Amino acid sequence: MIAFFVVLVLLLAPQTVFAQYQGHNLKGDNGVNAGTQPGPGVYFVLPYNQWNADAIKDADGNPFLASQFQGIDIRILPPTVLTVTKKRILGANYGFLVSVPFSTIKPELVDDTVDQTDWGFTDMYVVPLYLGWHFARADVTAGYGFTAPTGRYQPHATDNVGLGMWSHEIQGGMTAYLDDAKKLSLATGAYLEMHSKKKDLDLKVGTLLTLEGGAAYNVPAIGGAFGVAYYLQNKLSDDSGADLPLALLLATNLRGRNRIFGIGPDVTMGLFQRGATAGVVNVRYLWDSAAKSSFEGGTFWISFTLARLRP
Repeated sequence: MIAFFVVLVLLLAPQTVFAQYQGHNLKGDNGVNAGTQPGPGVYFVLPYNQWNADAIKDADGNPFLASQFQGIDIRILPPTVLTVTKKRILGANYGFLVSVPFSTIKPELVDDTVDQTDWGFTDMYVVPLYLGWHFARADVTAGYGFTAPTGRYQPHATDNVGLGMWSHEIQGGMTAYLDDAKKLSLATGAYLEMHSKKKDLDLKVGTLLTLEGGAAYNVPAIGGAFGVAYYLQNKLSDDSGADLPLALLLATNLRGRNRIFGIGPDVTMGLFQRGATAGVVNVRYLWDSAAKSSFEGGTFWISFTLARLRP
């Protein structure tokens, strides 16, 4: 009976639907050289991301309310400063990163009447420990980062731009080169994300594992890389807590560990280099597939990097 009435309400009021709980990791933000730390310098990065979610998939990977869900566009602009120093820790270059992002809504309750173009300051991302090793045929990275709940968040609101929780991330990656000239590469970065309870709720999002990387043909003379990027995000543990809407999730078959896969082209081109200053642009598009208990659509990234290198 609970399942019957929940489904009946959803069909009678299709403009509002429930979506699975997400983590902070931005899917697809690291592409074909995800396992490589850049050389010593200061990097000012201005990325723009748009996730066009045009479907909701249930726990079995089937469309949920396909005829009612009109789709949403989630946009984020996270200005970022990355510093890589010449200081060595365990033989690796030490670096750190700070990202101060702005975003449109990050919904858990999706309402088609909400203004999806309303921007706000969202949750800040900081990586205080970012290590990079460089070997003859491989690069390796390791580090720790956290996301602070600085964005607007109220329980059950439809216009949140933050997620109302702390996230802690352990990260590592490798880029392997298939030739001595380092023109052909395969890369993967791994990000294990653990969460606190949400603000004013007894609700904890499960642990997430995100893999990102790709295969590339690198052209160092022009600062270019041309390849195919991918990401795979999978929830490793169930969401938990007394405020988890378990009956609703079970009734709509959205109870499950989120999974989503994306793949698409990744192009990087050097724009200029004047002495120790260089400019680089990257464009990436990934088509989502194989989603379970998640939105599904397509992810577009474009970023401009201004680097002040330290020879």
